[in-house]
Amino acid sequence: MALNLDTRQRAMLQEMGITLWMPHPPAAPSPAAPAPQREAVAAVAVQEAPAVTPHQTAVTAPVVATPPTPAPALPAVAAAVTSAAAPALPVVATPASPPSDEWQIAPAVQAFPNATGGNAQDAWLVIWEAPNPSAPLEGDTGKLLHNMLRALWLHHSPHVWIAGMQRPGHEALPVAGVPAQPVAWRSLSQGLAAHLQQTQPARILVLGMQAARAVLGSEEALGRLRAQVHQVQQIPAVVSYDPAYLLRSPHAKPAAWADLCRAHALRPPSH
Repeated sequence: MALNLDTRQRAMLQEMGITLWMPHPPAAPSPAAPAPQREAVAAVAVQEAPAVTPHQTAVTAPVVATPPTPAPALPAVAAAVTSAAAPALPVVATPASPPSDEWQIAPAVQAFPNATGGNAQDAWLVIWEAPNPSAPLEGDTGKLLHNMLRALWLHHSPHVWIAGMQRPGHEALPVAGVPAQPVAWRSLSQGLAAHLQQTQPARILVLGMQAARAVLGSEEALGRLRAQVHQVQQIPAVVSYDPAYLLRSPHAKPAAWADLCRAHALRPPSH
C-alpha cells in the first residue's frame, strides 16, 4: 500500500530503506566445547586407587562395642540460662506469589518524548512483547522498531506510545547493556482500557501473533490476522510481525512495511 508522500519524504524513505531492510549477517557459531578427556580421568583414578598385591589377605578386626560416655550434667542455673538464651521461634512460611494466568501489559511510554511535531488526533499505540518495556526502543529488536517508525516520519511526533506485554507465567528477558527497571505490570483487561483512555490513539498496531491473539481474543493464524483491520473498543487495529521475527526472517520486512502503511492510513470513526 503506497502513502501520499511528497518528493522529500519519498527520497528520505528510499534512503533509509536501504539500511532498514538489509538482512543482518548470521552470527558466527560458537566453537564447540572440547570433549572430556576420559582417558586422563581414568588414569588419574587408577593412580589414586590403593594397590593390592595378590598375597595380601584382608583381615577384619573384631568389633568391640564401646558403651557411650554419658554427658556431664549441667548445673540447674546453667541449664536454665541455656534454655532462656535459645527460645524456640515459630516458623512462618512466606507464601510464594503464583504465576499469573493472564497476559500482563506494562505502562505505555512515549517512543519519541522530545519530538515537537505531530498531531494528538493522529496518535499511535504500538503493543508488542518488548524485551525491556521501560525502554522499548533499546536492543536489536527495539532498534529495528525504531527504524520502522522513523521510516513513516513518526519520530517527529510525541504522540507515539509503546506498551510492552508479557505472557502468562513468563518474565521479560533483560536486554544486554540496558539496566533492568521494575515494571508496574497490570492485567491486560484492565491495563489496555487505561492505555486507550490515556493515549487516545487513532490506530493500534499489534506486533506478533501471540500478542495479537491476546489483544483481539482470537485464535486465528498470523496470516489471517494481518489480512484484515480489527476493532479494539471502536479503534482500528492492524496486526504485523514481531520485530524479533523480522530479525530472523528478513524476507518478511516488505510485508511488515505494507502493514505499517495500512495502519498509517487508518483513522478512527468520527463521533
